[in-house]
Amino acid sequence: MMKESTLQPPHSIGMSISNLAASSAEQDDAALVSACLAGDQDAFALLVQRHQRRVFNLVFRMLQQYDEANEVTQDVFLAAWQGLSSFRGDARFSTWLYRIAYNCALKQLEQRKKEWALQAAIQAEPIESEEQVGVELAEAHDRQEFVREHLSTLPAKYRAVLILRHLQDMTYEEMAEILTMPIGTIKTHLFRARNLLKERLEAFEHEWKTRG
Repeated sequence: MMKESTLQPPHSIGMSISNLAASSAEQDDAALVSACLAGDQDAFALLVQRHQRRVFNLVFRMLQQYDEANEVTQDVFLAAWQGLSSFRGDARFSTWLYRIAYNCALKQLEQRKKEWALQAAIQAEPIESEEQVGVELAEAHDRQEFVREHLSTLPAKYRAVLILRHLQDMTYEEMAEILTMPIGTIKTHLFRARNLLKERLEAFEHEWKTRG
């Protein structure tokens, strides 16, 4: 796994991109990629600096665990570094990178499912009592916390479109490139994902009122 230190740009290089136009940023990305392919590791450090926050946010919102998201973010940039020669420039570098991030997050979710299944098989604990469930509901009554928690329980395909559209502010075109699916399918997933969250929130609020 790539060490965290390799993700930090050299202190001798200063570069502010906060006010650059999108087209200029894309050109700079392309120039940095070319430099990376020529063996310039400092150029890759600048690419990391530029995209690390958004990559981490995407991964964290998929996984909902900070430490796990940190590790997977490291894996994303390691995979990007190792696969940089396969980047042909057909899409923007950021789109290519976020596709790697999405796939790494999916892979981690699959691994988590396997670990949970194994733990369940070993422990074989009885189902919680109704009283225990009621206490947990009472402790999780905050609406925003509820939405955050239930976002993490949605199927990965629904979770991804909600995160990219509403939390990452991406266009349908960008989402289609990252998820490699038609825009029509993305809109359908968004509609179903919103309805699922709405149904669960309404059920939660009804349960909360009847217990109150």
